[in-house]
Amino acid sequence: MVRTDLEQYYALYLIPGIGAKRLLALSEYFGGVQTAFTASKSQLANVSGISKQLADDIATLRTQMHDVAAQEIESLPDDVAIITYFDSEFPDQLKHIYQPPAILFVRGNISLLKSEKNLAIIGSRKMTDYGKRITKELGSSFASHGVVVTSGFATGVDTCAHESVFEAGGETIGVLGSGIDVLYPASNKNFAKRLLESGRGAIVSELPPGAPPEAKNFPWRNRIVSGMTKASIIIESEEKGGSMITASLALDQGRDIFALPGDVTRPMSQGPNLLIYESRARLFRTSQDILEVLGWVAKPGSFRQSQKRQASTRPELNAGEKKIMAILDEAGEALHIDAIVERTGLEVQDALVRLLELEFKDIVRQMAGKHFSSIF
Repeated sequence: MVRTDLEQYYALYLIPGIGAKRLLALSEYFGGVQTAFTASKSQLANVSGISKQLADDIATLRTQMHDVAAQEIESLPDDVAIITYFDSEFPDQLKHIYQPPAILFVRGNISLLKSEKNLAIIGSRKMTDYGKRITKELGSSFASHGVVVTSGFATGVDTCAHESVFEAGGETIGVLGSGIDVLYPASNKNFAKRLLESGRGAIVSELPPGAPPEAKNFPWRNRIVSGMTKASIIIESEEKGGSMITASLALDQGRDIFALPGDVTRPMSQGPNLLIYESRARLFRTSQDILEVLGWVAKPGSFRQSQKRQASTRPELNAGEKKIMAILDEAGEALHIDAIVERTGLEVQDALVRLLELEFKDIVRQMAGKHFSSIF
């Protein structure tokens, strides 16, 4: 986005009551930020979610907020980039979540946000030795397979995940629950400096510069962590821990969830064990399990099978199966059973039976939360 448009876009973002959802609605309704910024009160009030009072506030405050926005953008450090929902650098997967961020502040290697292989590792701040050991093993393995690891830059599992992949020569992204210039916790400042200087890391926030690390920011931050990644890996969490919120968000976003099984008597294992018990997450034993499910490494002994697949077409499908495959192919991502039923017009039970048949034919795989995706 050019500088003039960015200033107007950010100015609207700063107006109290706008937020990401309404800013995107304004931009899309008017076909661009310039028209949205100069629209009349009556035109603004026609936009879904914009009340007459808010339309009046926009018209009254936009010039003042433009001055503030221009000053804030000008004062940003040289290593901070601003990308909007409409910029090519914005992560594709993040665009399709519920209430995507309208703007991201980024320090470091911005290209990492578009990585095809990107996994979230999340867990409790009260990490146990068991959780630490497994997190380090995952970080080292993912680094060797070119997988970017994303987490929330908090103490405990988050920091261990970032440091483990970094020390193994890999790349990592930290998503903050504070402004891009307010690093929290402060104990991570030295690591953040090394990470950014290496070119193998990025730090991201949707909050304006100077925003403090308030408790309300972190659950909302988690939707970005799960939303910009292919799958989320839950290491340790209490049954009502913050990582369980992230797991629920990831499921709503149609992402795979992997959970580390643990001692049933330990509080930090209660969250992952519950996700596995309720079939909302896949149990994993090693990084190989995760990489195989995602199709990023071949299963042992599958070379001949993969050769056969490449040389052949799909097996014969009936009309209902073809209808489902057309929907999954068009989506290009996992779909919930409700979405499949809605788009195909099939009854739920009929769709489930046909999906099971497609699983037997090794064309479709079922993921956590009744989501389905095509394999080839």
